[in-house]
Amino acid sequence: MDALERVRRQVELVEGFLKELETEKSYRGIERLVQLVIQALLDLGLMVIAALGWRRPRAYSEVGYILWEQGVLSKDDAEMLRSMAGLRNVLVHAYAHVDRDRILEFAERLKVDARRVVSTVLRSIEGKPIDPPEESVAGIVEKLKRALSGKVTLALLYGGRAKGYALKGDYDVAVLMERGCDLYKLGGLAVDVAEALEVPEELVDVVCIDALPPEHALEALSGVPVIVSNPALLFELRFKALLQLLDLEEGVKICERTPSRP
Repeated sequence: MDALERVRRQVELVEGFLKELETEKSYRGIERLVQLVIQALLDLGLMVIAALGWRRPRAYSEVGYILWEQGVLSKDDAEMLRSMAGLRNVLVHAYAHVDRDRILEFAERLKVDARRVVSTVLRSIEGKPIDPPEESVAGIVEKLKRALSGKVTLALLYGGRAKGYALKGDYDVAVLMERGCDLYKLGGLAVDVAEALEVPEELVDVVCIDALPPEHALEALSGVPVIVSNPALLFELRFKALLQLLDLEEGVKICERTPSRP
């Protein structure tokens, strides 16, 4: 798939989330879809930036401004994307209490604003020469396979590199060792990966799947398989992480419903 086709697929993803948002009735569902739409919009901006070789953003909050610098978005829409990046962090990490009515109001505005941004971005890049990524995901996976073969029972490439772009240029790799997470071995694997990819060691982040919190583990387990010695094990780990996330969410709901004691 070439870069322009990937951008179009991302546009379809945004549109899909927006259609779900139009029919969703529960507050929790609306809040989650708001997060997904924002993340998909930011990912769309990153894809365009990576494909056209523009300056690398230091954070998601810069994505809109880079698109404005290149004449893709208006300054108002660039500032709107910056605010969306901040709101996403608030919703994901629960840094602050957010009034439900304000989220519902924002969701209505998002349906209009997101479609305008998507349309503007797609119209701006069509017809422009878009170069493919410097190295394909398949090429990265092949190098990782040679570096990690025989050393781990499971390895996955995840994060931006697995999607064909990178925010910071990092390579995120999740592994599972046969005898549990050994930090000495983990450090050695990080060096092996850096040497195989011919990049500085500080650009490589190798983590143990069994040491990750459920949300991070599920993200890693949804990445691109590099080494899978046992497909059933991969399924079990995904299922376990999903169950843990659901249990955590149920625990939060119970806490919210339980009245605080005076």
